Amino acid sequence: MDLLKEVIVIVTPSLMVLFIGFYLIKYQIETKFNRHGVEPMVGPRPRPHVNFQAYERLVLYLERINPSNLALRMHKPGISSKMLEAEMVKSIRDEFEHNLSQQIYVSDDIWKLIKRAKEETIKLIGIASSKCDDKSTGTELSRIILEIASNVEEFPHDVAIRYLKKELREKG
Repeated sequence: MDLLKEVIVIVTPSLMVLFIGFYLIKYQIETKFNRHGVEPMVGPRPRPHVNFQAYERLVLYLERINPSNLALRMHKPGISSKMLEAEMVKSIRDEFEHNLSQQIYVSDDIWKLIKRAKEETIKLIGIASSKCDDKSTGTELSRIILEIASNVEEFPHDVAIRYLKKELREKG
């Protein structure tokens, strides 16, 4: 019994000092954070700039599918017009699929504009390709795409970019 009393007499003050120290340190940390206008981090925090990154990626996608940029970027010497057409359409679709998840960060109207830009760009490539014969080169297809593009006042991708910027300014 004497041993139990001795353990209680020794352990009780130690535990009290431990708890008091813990609460004093916790109080000092909370006070310091509150003084600087910062809340202590408890649990996971949302990642900042996720929406900004989505808007950036979608603008990049739209710029990459701009018919003029696409024709210059995808052109390879010696490639046939049919092969270039197929590669351009594949590139547009692959990049679109790669960016599908970004739709959760933008409005439905913006997403419709992005899909329309994709579809219209594919149509423009098809129109340009229909003006080529079986022996046409990729250079000829690129020239026709650039020619058509120079006659269009405003592409759907330009409209989509403008609305993406507007929506981002409203959110930010």
